[in-house]
Amino acid sequence: MKGLKSALSVFLAAVFSASLMAVGASAEPADAAEDATLHTEGNLLVKANGEAIRLVGMNIPYLSWDASNADQVLDALEIALNDWQSNCIRLAVVPRYWLGSTHDSYKAIVDQVIERVSAEGKYVILDNHSFYLPDDDDLAFWESAAEAYKDHPNVLFELFNEPAMCTWRQYFEGGALTYQGENDWGQVDNITIDSCGVPALLDAVRGTGAKNVCILPGINWSFDLTYCTEENFRELAQSIAEGEAPDNQEAFVEEYVEKYFMDDPDGNGIMFSTHPYPDRDNWEECLLDTIMEYPVLVGECGPTEKEDGFIRDLTDNDKSYLDTLASFVDQYELNITPWAWGAWPYLNQEPSDRLSAYGEYMMDYFEQSNATKAVTLYSEVDYQGDSLTLEAGRYTKASLEAKGFDLAGLASVSRKDDYYQYTVTLYSEDNFGGDSYTFVPRATNVTQAVCGFEPQSMEVSRGVAENLLTEHATVTASGADENYPIENVLDGRNGTYWFNQSEEPSEILITLDDIYALNGITLAHAAEASMMSVYNASDYTVSVSTDGEVFTRVVDVTGNTMGLTEYDFEQVLACYIKIRITRGSLINNGNHYLAEVMAYGTPYTGSTEGMKVVVGGTPAENTDPAGSDPAAEGPVSYTVQIVLIAVFGAVLVATVTTAVILLVKTAKKKKA
Repeated sequence: MKGLKSALSVFLAAVFSASLMAVGASAEPADAAEDATLHTEGNLLVKANGEAIRLVGMNIPYLSWDASNADQVLDALEIALNDWQSNCIRLAVVPRYWLGSTHDSYKAIVDQVIERVSAEGKYVILDNHSFYLPDDDDLAFWESAAEAYKDHPNVLFELFNEPAMCTWRQYFEGGALTYQGENDWGQVDNITIDSCGVPALLDAVRGTGAKNVCILPGINWSFDLTYCTEENFRELAQSIAEGEAPDNQEAFVEEYVEKYFMDDPDGNGIMFSTHPYPDRDNWEECLLDTIMEYPVLVGECGPTEKEDGFIRDLTDNDKSYLDTLASFVDQYELNITPWAWGAWPYLNQEPSDRLSAYGEYMMDYFEQSNATKAVTLYSEVDYQGDSLTLEAGRYTKASLEAKGFDLAGLASVSRKDDYYQYTVTLYSEDNFGGDSYTFVPRATNVTQAVCGFEPQSMEVSRGVAENLLTEHATVTASGADENYPIENVLDGRNGTYWFNQSEEPSEILITLDDIYALNGITLAHAAEASMMSVYNASDYTVSVSTDGEVFTRVVDVTGNTMGLTEYDFEQVLACYIKIRITRGSLINNGNHYLAEVMAYGTPYTGSTEGMKVVVGGTPAENTDPAGSDPAAEGPVSYTVQIVLIAVFGAVLVATVTTAVILLVKTAKKKKA
C-alpha cells in the first residue's frame, strides 16, 4: 500500500521504540557534560541518554543569497534562541559560497552559529539549500562539510532542500534533468543538469566517516515522501522491473533495492523532511507511511497569501491552513522549522524584528508546544494531590525529588492526548533494574500496593499503539455464517469480516493468552469502503473480565453509524473481552457485521492478590445478560449515543453521560 489509506492501518503499525518524545525545547541550557549526540529509534530522534527529543525551531535563510550576511544571521539567531524558545536552527547554506572564493569567511559564519547554538545544548540543521536535483557541486559540498562537522553532537545534515521537476526514478537514480531557470546572466532559460541522485549524497557523507543524523527530502519541492519506506520503495522497484526486466523481476527488484534504497547501517540514522505548503494536498496519503517509520521534519511551511511583501493580517485561508498544520504536526509529534525569518512568507516584518501576523501565530504555537509535556505524576489517586509534568527520559527517585516529587508516593498518572501511546515503567532499583511494573496512562491508581514494590526509578516511553489481539488472542462467537467466520475479526485485514444473521443478540468472546492492562478498544465495522455505513453495528457493548465470570462494561453504544469506532478508557485488567451486538445494521437489525477488533495496552505485571484470574479458561455463559442493569455488571465508563442527520452527508451528535463509579471518559471516533 502506497499510503495509509485508512485509520485501521495506522493502528496496526508495530511499536517503533521504547523512548518518549519530549515535546518542545528545554528552557534550561543542557549540562555541558551531557552527550548531545542524536540517533534515530523508529520514528523518534533520541539523545545519548535515551531521552527522545522533538526539534522545534526556525529557518534562518540569509546565507543562501549572501555570503557575508553575518550580522543578520546572528541577530536572527539570538531571537530564535531567546524569544522563540527554539531548540534547533535550520541554517540555509549553498555550495557555491562554500566551495568558492568566499569559503573561509562563509564557513566562519557557520562555525559561529554552531558554536553559539551548541553552547545552549541545542541543534543546528545544516540545510544544503539547493533545488531540483543534486549534482557534482552538492557532492563536493557534503564531502567537505561532513568532514568539517563530522560527528559534531549538535549538527544534523539536511542533504538537499527541494527536489523538483523530477520523477522518483530521477530522484533515486540521477541522470539528466532539464528545467526552466535563471542562467548565469540572469535570463530564464532551459537548464540541464547531470544529477548524481539523492542517495549518492548520503553515501558521500558516510564516506567521510561522519555518523551525524542525515535529513533527506522527498519530491515535488520536498513534499511527497511516498516511496521513502522500504515497503513502498519495493513497490516502485517492482513497477520499474515490470517494464525493464519482465523475465527477471525478482532479481531486478533486489538489485534495485540494494543500489538505491536509503538505509543507514553506518550512521546514527536518517530522517525525512517535508514542506507542506498550502498548495499541497493529500498530506496523509503522501506522508503517513514515512511518519510511521522515520522521524519527520516539517522543514518548511507557511501561508502563501501575502500583502506588501509580508503578511500583515492572516486571511481566512491562512488561518485555516495554519490551524490544520498545527493539528497535523501535534497529532504525529513532528519536528518543525517554519519558513522563515527574513524571507517570504516572513515570520517578521522585514527589515524589522517586529513579528508578522504569521510570526505571532507561530510564536504562540511554539509556546503552547513547549508547555505541553508527556505525562503528569500525582501523589494521590484519581489525579489529585501534588503533581509534576514531565518530558522524555529516564528518572531516578533522586532526580524527581530534585524536581519536588517523591516517587515513593506516586499514586496516579495522566498523559497528554495525542496520536501516540505512552507507557510508564516503574523499577524497584534506582538503575532501572530489578522488578518492574509497566502501565499505560491514564492510570488512576498506581500505588505501591498495586505495583508491588516501592519504585526507585521510572521510564516513560512512546510508541504507536500495538494491537494486542494480533498475536495474543483467540476468538469465538455465538453464531457465524460459514463463509464469514469469526476468526476474520482477528486476522489483521480490513477486507474480511464476520457476519451473523440472527434476531437475537450476537456475542463475541475474545480470550487473551495472559492478563493485560487495557486502555483502549477499536472496532472496524464495515469491511471496506464499498460497504456503506448502514452495515455498521448500531447498538453494542464491550465488557472485560479477568476470570470469564464477572465482566465490567467499558463501552456502551447506541445508534452508531461510523465505520471505525475508537474508545479510550481508564486502564482495566482483562483476560477476556466480550462484544455484545444487540442491534445490527440499519438495513436489517438481524444482520450483524464486524471486520476487525483491536485492543491496546500492556502485559500486566502488578499484584493480583485478592483478584480472581483465569487465563485461557472457559467463562460462564450468561454474564452480561441483555437488558440488565449496567451497574449490576460493574462500573460503566461511558454511554455514547450517536444520531445521524443527513444533509449532503452525515452530522454526528455525541452525548456522553456520567459514569456510575468511574469518571466520564471520552470516546474518540474516526470515520473509516
